[in-house]
Amino acid sequence: MLFVVHAHANAEKHSRCLGLPEHNSAFVRDKFLPVLQELGRVVVAGNPETEVDRIYDESRARGEDCVFVSFSPPHESAIGLRCPTVCAFAWEFDRIPDEEWDGERKNDWRNVFADHGRAITLSQYAADVVRKTMGQDYPVAAIPIPLADTSNECTRRNNDSPRSSKTDLDVRGIVVDSRNCRMTPDSIEWIEPAKSFHIQPWTGETILLTFTQAHECVAYLDGFYESESWGTWSGTANPGIVLPYALKGHVNVKIRALGYGPNVDKEIFVSLGDETRPIRLLGQFDEIYVNFQAVKTTNILKFSGLDLTPIPRAYDCRSMGIGIYDIEISGDPGPEEKEGSAPASVPAYAITLEGIVYAAVCDPLDDLNNWQDLVSAFCTAFQDVRDATLVLQIPYPSLWPLLKKLYSLLQRLSPFDCRVVALHGNLDAMEYEKVRRAAHFYVTASKCEGLPVDLVGYMACGKPVIAPCHTALADYVNPSTALIVDSCLEPCVWPHDTRQVFKTMRHRINWESLVDAYRRSYAIAQNEPDVYRGMAESAWAQATRTSSNVAVKEKLQNFFAKELGRQSPA
Repeated sequence: MLFVVHAHANAEKHSRCLGLPEHNSAFVRDKFLPVLQELGRVVVAGNPETEVDRIYDESRARGEDCVFVSFSPPHESAIGLRCPTVCAFAWEFDRIPDEEWDGERKNDWRNVFADHGRAITLSQYAADVVRKTMGQDYPVAAIPIPLADTSNECTRRNNDSPRSSKTDLDVRGIVVDSRNCRMTPDSIEWIEPAKSFHIQPWTGETILLTFTQAHECVAYLDGFYESESWGTWSGTANPGIVLPYALKGHVNVKIRALGYGPNVDKEIFVSLGDETRPIRLLGQFDEIYVNFQAVKTTNILKFSGLDLTPIPRAYDCRSMGIGIYDIEISGDPGPEEKEGSAPASVPAYAITLEGIVYAAVCDPLDDLNNWQDLVSAFCTAFQDVRDATLVLQIPYPSLWPLLKKLYSLLQRLSPFDCRVVALHGNLDAMEYEKVRRAAHFYVTASKCEGLPVDLVGYMACGKPVIAPCHTALADYVNPSTALIVDSCLEPCVWPHDTRQVFKTMRHRINWESLVDAYRRSYAIAQNEPDVYRGMAESAWAQATRTSSNVAVKEKLQNFFAKELGRQSPA
C-alpha cells in the first residue's frame, strides 16, 4: 500500500515550539507518518493537484494500491482526483459548513465529502457532526492523533507526593513571573526589570520602536491605551515602556510625542533606570531628545509628572497625558557590552517551580482558548494561597503584543498570593518534559477543541486534568481522569467564514465551576493522595488507550481495509 500525504500548513514555523497551535495540519501529518509507515510506503506530495494522480497512475502500473490522505481541512483539500482520497481533519463546532460563500464550492464541505466518499476525523465528536449532515451511513472514522507514546519517559512519575515537588527549569526565552513585580490596578513596579524579562543585552545598534496600529510593537506599553493609527495615548500618571533590550552606557533617546490638555507646554519627566531628565511637550508632534548615562542595566523608560485633569466638555473623555508615535534609541553601551555581537538566542533563565503546580497552554490572541477565564479563576481560587502556581506556556511567535493583555488582566486581579508564570520561547524536549513532570494538573477552559494535543500529552504523563467535557475533549475527559468544568452552548461563526455569520455553536464555560474545580484539585493534591494517584493512573490509561501508536495503527488499519474495499495494508 502506498500512502500519498499532504498538509496545507507549513510545519517549519512550529518546529521550534512544543506547545503547538492545535489545528496545524503539518504537525498532525508528521505525527501520523510513523504509523502510516508501519502500514505501507509513504510519499509526501507538495502539490496534490499536479502530483497525486501521477503518483497514483505509476503505483497502479506497478500493481500497488495507492490512497491519498489529505491532512487539511476539507475546504483546503483537493477534489476531482482519480486517486482514492480521504481527508483527515480536526473539527470543534456542532455543524460543518454546509453552504457556499465567496463563490467557492469547497466551502460547502458536503461537496468535498461527496467527492472523496469517506473521511477521517480526529475525534468522535467531529465524526458525529459529519454524520449529522452527511447521513449516519457516511463512512467516517474517528481516529485521534497518535501522541501518548511520546511520553513514555515521564509516564506516571512524581505523582505520589504532590506536596514535596520542586523542579528547576532553564528556559530559553522570556519569562513573565508575577513574583518579579509589584502590581496595582494602575501601575507595575518591576523587581530587577532587565532580569525579570530576561532579554538580550544592547550592543549599540539603533532601535526604532513605532507604536501605531500598523506596526507590531516589540515593547510592552505599561499604562497606555491600545495603539491607534497615529500612535498611542498614555492613560495613567506614571506610564512606562519596557524595552526589548537591556540598556547600559551612554544612551540617546529620541521621542516623537505630543501633550494632551494641561500637559501642553508643561514640564514632565522621563527616566531610564535611576536617571531622570525634564522634557517639555507641545500640542503637536515634536522630536524630543534626551541623553542618559546608565550605570546599571535597565530596560524601562518611564514618564512622570503628567497631569490627568480632564478637559471640560472634551470629545474624548479618557484620562490622557502624553501621546507617542515612536522612540529611537542609539548610543554607546561601552566596550564590555559592545564586544562581539548580540547572542543568537536569549540565554537560559533559571526558574524553580514548587508547591501545587497547574499547567496550561495559552494563546492570548485566540478567543476560543479562553485564557482570561483560566487565569482569573486561578487567581480568585488561590488569592490567599502562596504555594499554588499556574504555568502558562505561550506558543505564539511574538510575546510583546500579548504582554499588555496578560499584565492588564493580572493588574485587575491583584493583589493575590498565588503565582502566575508565563513561559515564552524555546522549550527544548528536556525542559518541556520537566514542566510536565512538575505539573500536578493540566488545565483548559477552552470554548471548543478539535484536537487537544497538550491535554493528551499531560495525561500520557500521568497528570489529571481540569477541563470541560465537550467537543474533542470528551474523548479523554471523564470523572475518573478529570475535575469537570460545567459549560453551555452559545452561538459562534465558522472560523474560515469571511461573512462572520452565526451558523454554529461553541461552549461557554461556567466560571464559578472552574473556580470550584481549582479549589477541589488543590484539596486533593494536598490531603487525598489516594484520590490523586487514582486520577493520575486513569489519565495515563485513557491517553494510552485512545492515542497510543498501537491504538491508532489498529484504527487506521481497519479503516483502510474496510472503506477502500481491500485487505489490511499491513
